[in-house]
Amino acid sequence: MSRRGWSALAVLVVLVILGVACAAPAKKVNTEEQDDNSKAFSELDKNDHDEPADAGVEAGPSGGWERPKGPVYPAPFTAEQIRDATKNGRTYRYKVEIPDKPPKEYTVTFRNVDQSGAEVHSGSGQPKRLGWLALQQQEEFPKDRVSIRDEKLKTPAGKFECIVYQVIGQNDEIWTYYFAKKLPGAPVFFYCERHGKRLRTTTLVEHIPGK
Repeated sequence: MSRRGWSALAVLVVLVILGVACAAPAKKVNTEEQDDNSKAFSELDKNDHDEPADAGVEAGPSGGWERPKGPVYPAPFTAEQIRDATKNGRTYRYKVEIPDKPPKEYTVTFRNVDQSGAEVHSGSGQPKRLGWLALQQQEEFPKDRVSIRDEKLKTPAGKFECIVYQVIGQNDEIWTYYFAKKLPGAPVFFYCERHGKRLRTTTLVEHIPGK
């Protein structure tokens, strides 16, 4: 379930790239207006809402994220792997598709990167400083609600060997996240379904590694 569903799987993102953290007190969510925090990064979570592109950024506990209660399934990447893969200027550009609505795009950029973390910039909101461990924890889901598989994926950003996390969320929703094995950080593709109907699809269309 979503992280926000569990405490309300909190991310996750925004994230953003690496995601920014995600579950909060259980609460009913309208998927077409607000993403379930089962998402892996709060930066992605914020920007993936059906809101204006300049809606701003929220991250960490102040953005509605809490670690899942009880045992969690290990995140696909460690904090060190995310740190080593993130250079100054690293940017994710995503396309969001919702049935019967025009698609939209948003970007997430990491700046002022150092050994302790990075600033995440998205839209016109204020950047948020995030630590590498917090970004890793955004990709942790309740162990009893997640199943894992390997799968190949092709997106406009390239071809990827992925580890796929399928997470049971609230309100009969199923969230599926594709994490590229050679691209530690945010998912390169994720979507939400309810009773077999696709409610939302987010696709990475460009990844700029930074310098």
